[in-house]
Amino acid sequence: MTDELTLEQLKEKVRVLAGAVADLENRRQFFEVLLRSLPGIFYVFDEKLQVFLWNKNVEEVTGYTEAEISKVNLLSLFTGPDRDTIRKSIRRVFERGEHVTEADILTKDGRRIPYFFTGMSTVIGEKSYLVGVGLDLTHRKAVEGALKESEALYRIFADRMTEGVLLFCGKKILFVNRALVEMCGYEDSPRFMDNEPLDLVTEGFAMYFREMYEALEAGLCQERFFQARWVARGGREFWAEGRANHITWMGRPSILVTCRDITEAKLKEISMQEEAEQLRRENVSLRSSIKDRYRFGDIIGKSPAMQKVYELILNAAATSANVIVYGESGTGKELVARAIHDMSSRAKNPFVPVNCAAIPENLLESEFFGHKKGAYTGAHTDKQGFLDLADGGTLFLDEVGELTPVLQVKLLRAIEGGGYAPVGSNISKASDFRVIAATNRNLLDQSRKGLMREDFFFRIHIIPINLPPLRARKDDIPLLVEHFLRVYSPDKPPTLPGQVLEALTAYDWPGNVRELQNVIQRYLTVKSLDFLSPEGFSTPENSPRPSFYKGGESRYDEGDSRGNPPHPPFVKGGGAVAGKGEGATAGEDKSLKDATAGVEKSVILEALEQHRWNKSKTAEALGISRKTLFRKMKRFGL
Repeated sequence: MTDELTLEQLKEKVRVLAGAVADLENRRQFFEVLLRSLPGIFYVFDEKLQVFLWNKNVEEVTGYTEAEISKVNLLSLFTGPDRDTIRKSIRRVFERGEHVTEADILTKDGRRIPYFFTGMSTVIGEKSYLVGVGLDLTHRKAVEGALKESEALYRIFADRMTEGVLLFCGKKILFVNRALVEMCGYEDSPRFMDNEPLDLVTEGFAMYFREMYEALEAGLCQERFFQARWVARGGREFWAEGRANHITWMGRPSILVTCRDITEAKLKEISMQEEAEQLRRENVSLRSSIKDRYRFGDIIGKSPAMQKVYELILNAAATSANVIVYGESGTGKELVARAIHDMSSRAKNPFVPVNCAAIPENLLESEFFGHKKGAYTGAHTDKQGFLDLADGGTLFLDEVGELTPVLQVKLLRAIEGGGYAPVGSNISKASDFRVIAATNRNLLDQSRKGLMREDFFFRIHIIPINLPPLRARKDDIPLLVEHFLRVYSPDKPPTLPGQVLEALTAYDWPGNVRELQNVIQRYLTVKSLDFLSPEGFSTPENSPRPSFYKGGESRYDEGDSRGNPPHPPFVKGGGAVAGKGEGATAGEDKSLKDATAGVEKSVILEALEQHRWNKSKTAEALGISRKTLFRKMKRFGL
């Protein structure tokens, strides 16, 4: 029984072994078919270069049949230096375990095919074998050849160009042509390429070029034109003009710069500008040489204080520096700004006045930088901003202290040449404009309190001009009165009685020239001299009393042209309204709408004078928005 069981067990083992052998054979056949079907060429050979296994591609590539390939010496598939290369590579595989190389296979019909070979050694049954794969490089070599030819052609073309050519990626210069090397005073390209791109421009243009390079690398624009001072070897400076373009080089965003030396032409241009500027200064000086000048453009006054202002205007007009005009409301800050613009080299270009306090905060960027169609609800078309309109001219920022710090940053960038982008656009634009700002605030205090950026303050605070209030130049009041009389009665300007002129001169004028203009206009309209004070209409204590005075509210009334006595004022709501007689009511001969408008105008004017024409405080005191206040001021001509 034991012998029979043993026999059965042996039979079972034979069956299992047979199955395993069959399985191994199937796997061998599978892997052999797989290896023979691999792309490229696959091969296995020993240290004596005897081939044990290869795939079908070996036969197709070399042109040898299966019978022939087994008899071919591997080294005979290579000639010349390639044979030595392959011999050394095979030795290194068996010595080091792996190696790669390139060589041309020589086919049976004499063709040469470039191949990349990789091999690694393995031990099977205590015998070393080399297992390797070869990849056809024909297509890649063709592409490389074409690229080399193109690169050589472009290098020859670039080197023979008279314009300078520079290619760089990040901070690394990749290529520079001979023209730019010589332009910058270097002996050869390697020494030039030790620089970084920003080393090539003077310090004054570094910020502009950094912004330009960053915008190009980020793809925000494809091309930028520039004109700037460059630095040659040894510190010599020269003017260069050209273009910078965004390109892709070796899969990375890069910048291609072409430029030319324009030093000679630029120096001639600067010389001509200086000559023209000198002639303009001489002309302005000649026109302004009279010591007792009483008018400067649209500015009226001959007092010593105004003579100093005129000199500052002349000095500011002769330069391109930014200007800040300080003065109380109503002193004529915009007139000073216009005078500077009209006498400057920008006179033929636009003067763009902007009341910074009148623009809602949510519209500031759109108003200054413009917007693209569809940028936000209501943006139905593209719109130019103040900076677009002021290109080549002057941007007057009235009440500049009202600008938000966020807008100050963006304006500063534009002022310094960094450009700006309209709302809804990522394309940077540039505008050549001069800034003249105006304010009735102490901007230095605002800067210290953090309400104004310090860098923005110092950028606009180059030439400060302080306008004196009217009470500090009362000698100019008769001239101003005469001017306004001619403006409002051009055909036959009236003559004011002496006591009226005395009252005008004695008054403190908290609203300055604007208030004087309003008083004269009102006087010519109603034949009544009214002054606004925080308490209401009144005349100053040191001026002659008018015919009727009551409780601090008074009005100088001349009476009518037939010699009838003046009428007492009709007092209501703290203000005096012209009346027709004792007990007359406001608007007796007027509609209710006109009477209401008159009272509203008086109340607004009183509030403006009380708060020295500060619109924000006035609007707050009246309980209305600044936008509503500006609309009503425009309606009433205030």
